[in-house]
Amino acid sequence: MIDTSFSDRRQHALASFNILDTEAEAEFDEIVQAASAACSTPVSLISLLDIDRQWFKAAIGFGPRETPLASSICAYTAEQRDVFEIRDTTQDPRTSNNPLVTGAPHVRFYAGVPLVTAEGVSIGALCVLDIKPNRLTTSQALILRTLAHQAMTVLELRKALKERRESDRRNAAILESAIDYGIITMDLNGRVTSWNAGAEWILGWSEADMLGCHADVFFTEADDREQIAEKEMGAALLHGRGQDERWHLRKDGTTFWANGEMMPLNDENGKPEGFIKILRDRTEQRLAAERQRADADFMRSVLASSADCIKVLDLDTKLTFMSEGGMKVMEVGDFNEIKGCPWPDFWQGHGNADAKAAVWAALAGGVGHFQGAADTFKGTPKWWDVQVTPILNADGRPEKILSVSRDITEQKTVERLLAVSEERWRGLFAGMQEGFHSAELIRDADGRAVDYRFLEVNPAFAALTGLSADSAGRTIRELIPDIPQWLIDTYAHIVETGEPATFEIHVPELHRTFEVRARKQCDQQFAALFLEISERKRAEARRAAITELGDRLRDVGDKAEISRIAAEIMGRTLGLSHAGYGQVEPEAETILVAQEWTAPGLVSIAGHHQFRDYGSFIEDLKAGHDVVIGDTGDDPRTAADAEALAAISTRALLNLPVLEHGRFVALFYAVRAEPVAWSRDDIAFVRNIADRTRSAVARAEAEEQQRILNLELSHRLKNTFALVQSIASQTLRNADDLVEARDALAARLIALGKAHDILLTGSKDRAPITAIIDGALTLHQDAETRFQRSGPELPLGPSAALALGLILHELATNATKYGALSRPAGYVALDWTIQGEGTEAMLHLAWTEHGGPPVTPPSRKGFGSRLIQRGLAGGSVEIFYLVEGVVCTLASSLASLKAGT
Repeated sequence: MIDTSFSDRRQHALASFNILDTEAEAEFDEIVQAASAACSTPVSLISLLDIDRQWFKAAIGFGPRETPLASSICAYTAEQRDVFEIRDTTQDPRTSNNPLVTGAPHVRFYAGVPLVTAEGVSIGALCVLDIKPNRLTTSQALILRTLAHQAMTVLELRKALKERRESDRRNAAILESAIDYGIITMDLNGRVTSWNAGAEWILGWSEADMLGCHADVFFTEADDREQIAEKEMGAALLHGRGQDERWHLRKDGTTFWANGEMMPLNDENGKPEGFIKILRDRTEQRLAAERQRADADFMRSVLASSADCIKVLDLDTKLTFMSEGGMKVMEVGDFNEIKGCPWPDFWQGHGNADAKAAVWAALAGGVGHFQGAADTFKGTPKWWDVQVTPILNADGRPEKILSVSRDITEQKTVERLLAVSEERWRGLFAGMQEGFHSAELIRDADGRAVDYRFLEVNPAFAALTGLSADSAGRTIRELIPDIPQWLIDTYAHIVETGEPATFEIHVPELHRTFEVRARKQCDQQFAALFLEISERKRAEARRAAITELGDRLRDVGDKAEISRIAAEIMGRTLGLSHAGYGQVEPEAETILVAQEWTAPGLVSIAGHHQFRDYGSFIEDLKAGHDVVIGDTGDDPRTAADAEALAAISTRALLNLPVLEHGRFVALFYAVRAEPVAWSRDDIAFVRNIADRTRSAVARAEAEEQQRILNLELSHRLKNTFALVQSIASQTLRNADDLVEARDALAARLIALGKAHDILLTGSKDRAPITAIIDGALTLHQDAETRFQRSGPELPLGPSAALALGLILHELATNATKYGALSRPAGYVALDWTIQGEGTEAMLHLAWTEHGGPPVTPPSRKGFGSRLIQRGLAGGSVEIFYLVEGVVCTLASSLASLKAGT
């Protein structure tokens, strides 16, 4: 009875080779031909044992491709560990009633060797059959063992290469989806040798454009002068990698900021042969090509040389024979040099003990198997897969020992590289900040895409979207039943057309916005990269709101309307429930809100309110401190009055006090109906709105004051004319002659003019330059890094101070609308120096914009440009419209500036 206790393990092992029902292949056909010829039998088979059948991968002299497992003689061989021989099947009780014996083809002789995997599982046999009784010679048994081992070598190699290709396919899918990463390889001279799709997407050049070009093409002119590319390559060679964060050039001449990393590419001996530069991240094609060449070389070296080292040992483990192929692979020129040497002594470290254990197993009638390291005769280190079996005499007792060693050095190298590669790419997959997933569309009976199933999900995707990290295998509608159909349709379009797409998706429940970059993988599969752009979208909304505020307030003179416009823009931009501006009576601790902005569906809270009805934060406001509360139910200042606040749709509030001469006189407020974590940008935005609104209100008040002053001036001019007439009349009346009258009148009129100068200017004091700069740029300071100032302190006269303030205001306004301040990362460098001494001293001031959009010179000059061109007193001004940013330089005599002339 055939033992089937190991059937499950055998089926699992057999399935891993994916060999059943495949077409005939030459390397297996040659093995059965060699076995038939060597054993002088008409039939030879490579038999693989399936669940209920034995299927023949290769056969000679035998018609069927498969027979029932119940009639398989090879099933008995699979339970053995060496040559299994039945010299006359009609006389053996295991086979005498077998239909292959009693009927066609009337098998009378059978000999087979089990096909054993590296894990020790028998999956079939290499066998020879004859229609007459027979027996194998010792040499024939040796050849049959060797050919069976060769058959398993081919199967194991095919399996290893299949697993390698699958790993490469998965890694390639990740990198082909991550098109935000540019990967560039270069030779040791810095010339481009490969250029991936991510590099083309980021930089604009195609691979055809860049092959053979030096890498400094995409470095800026300044970096090229400093030989940054060469320094990065030097750092990579010296330290193993070179990292940088800098500006790079695109094909269209624009610049972009990139995080880059350069590492050396080493050959198999560890010697540098080039570099790899990663802008973001993606598999570079040169490494893939090298892996393919390594696979091909490994395949050729194994199949072309049949590199098994076949040795025969005596019972004392001394070498008595080595095959010609074995001598070649072991680099032995003359076998006599090693004949008689103890075979275990060739093995190093633990391998020596493994070799002895394998010999003992063979001497006990079993099979010894191990893998270990051993040097060739010339000292070349190699790894081997070794099988040791007994050679039995006529009495069935071991008389010799057969050792078959297969050179697996290349395989070990590939395994090590594969493990390193797998660890590296899996680390990239798990550690990348961008969310990534691959998925497969699910269609209904009509072929319409109605869902998709996640195949892979990285931790960043789970963290960004709030989905479970083990979402792989589940569908999007299982996880989010009300997912919008347009998203599924978008992915379906990408799969159907094969065209990549970039789009945005907003998730209101998460208050997040993502940029999605999706591309087709294969069949119905696609991959998507998720980049969170929530803060960018909010920043864009805030910048647009600031611009809108400036445009709408420009011609508004009514203070109530100014407050209403500011509240509307603030509320709409931040998603508030209420926003507004109110006048405060600090002694009474009350606020009067004339009108406010209210979200649709809510009741306005305009009117008169007592601060302490809503908490104790009035003390902070009186002290001039901003009050920022994310949850009124948790904050100790408002927790006791949380219900009163909830009644006016307030769960989070942001109050900015307005102080005049240290006195709390007004309040800007922003509230939300749900708890929120106010960000620094939110607070800065509200502060910016408040400052601009106060400025607009101050302008309206100033215009009203100016109207009153004009009336006062008219009155004073009439009085002045009357006074001049009186002075003239009195002078002429009291003078003795015309000369005396002229001199006296002139002196009196000059004194009158000086008095009016003092009256109209309001001050004869000088102002420090930093105070003037701060005053001019405060309204445009929406982030701490917007202005980088450098220069000495010095006083300016009133006229120079006024002129400088107007010039800086115009430059900043233009930068906000068209230049560096219109971009989130843009900034302005403002530097001034004093050159020369004494009367020759000159002030040189430079305004330089960075990080804005490409600059185009204006087609005409408005009033602002003409105002800038007037410059400072006694000086010059130049404006350069460079592509990377506007540069304005001013120069003026220091003496003139201090005098204010």
